[in-house]
Amino acid sequence: MIALWLGCTLGEAAPEPGDPPFALVFERAGEVARPTAIATPPAGPDVPWITSQPGRVHTLDGALVVDIEARVEGGGEMGLLGLAFHPRWPEDPRIFVNYTYKVERRLFTRIASFRSADGGKTLDPASEVEVLSFSQPWSNHNAGALQFGPDGKLYAAVGDGGSGGDPRGTGQDRADLLGSILRLDVDTPPYVVPADNPFLGEPGARGEIWAYGVRNPWGMHFDGATRGWADVGQDAWEEVDRGVKGGNYGWNRVEGTHCYEVATCAGDFVAPVAEYGRKLGSSVTGGLVYRGPSVPALDGKYVFADFSTGRFFAVDPAGGPVVGLGASGMHPSTFGRARAGRLYVADYGSGSIFRLRAP
Repeated sequence: MIALWLGCTLGEAAPEPGDPPFALVFERAGEVARPTAIATPPAGPDVPWITSQPGRVHTLDGALVVDIEARVEGGGEMGLLGLAFHPRWPEDPRIFVNYTYKVERRLFTRIASFRSADGGKTLDPASEVEVLSFSQPWSNHNAGALQFGPDGKLYAAVGDGGSGGDPRGTGQDRADLLGSILRLDVDTPPYVVPADNPFLGEPGARGEIWAYGVRNPWGMHFDGATRGWADVGQDAWEEVDRGVKGGNYGWNRVEGTHCYEVATCAGDFVAPVAEYGRKLGSSVTGGLVYRGPSVPALDGKYVFADFSTGRFFAVDPAGGPVVGLGASGMHPSTFGRARAGRLYVADYGSGSIFRLRAP
């Protein structure tokens, strides 16, 4: 088990005097090699499914759901990166995945669906239907998170295409899918652009884009009508963002709330809910709003972490002070939640999946 201490303010290593000590305990619940995403079926067994970066999907209890390693280009920031169940599962027996692949030497991202033909026990690898694919100019910043919103639409986090500093300027280019949050209607396969997407019909813009100006959003969260994600920074600042339809999050003009390599970076940018600098970490891992019964002090708080330092944090998703929950010995790569409210986090290095519980 891994124990953290709740109550310290951002940047401090221990609770402040007078704060009641409260152990935040992560109990090992399973293991998957290089976990990248956790999703729980909306109906049926309340057992999360986990993607393995090389190209497999397992259940938390270890059952293999599907193996597509032969199709996936993995390693570094590439691989099988996202997973989402259709909200009408298992009536609609499709799950959606996001992975990188190569054709000759060119790298691409593919969003695709797979079907279950056995009541949700496994996925048929021959049932793959491509939803959307696009070129990746470099091997990093592939993002990958997938989530269905309460509107029934599929949201996809897309990085800026890689290298460093967004040399192609994709973050501020609405004609390019890179550096954006996409919103797709997948109920008419492979997909249609929802009629209320903000840039549909704008000359030169891709109608799939719901928001833009992001660098490498790693992890998306939905809590009722609230949408958001965590965006990995470049040189100095990590950030947590609240999703706003049509919002411009400023990359590569700004990093968090700070100018990035430009003297003037004024613009109508959506400010982050929270940000932190390099003293606390260098690669934010997006989390979830905690709604479980085990830790009342965290109820309604957005819990997230830093991959490089293993620090955990909490913040009100509407904004406010960020609370440091302490450091851990893990490299948190993704969060998930069971329907009953249990919060899970994966350690990339060991492959262990931990469950948050009261001490």
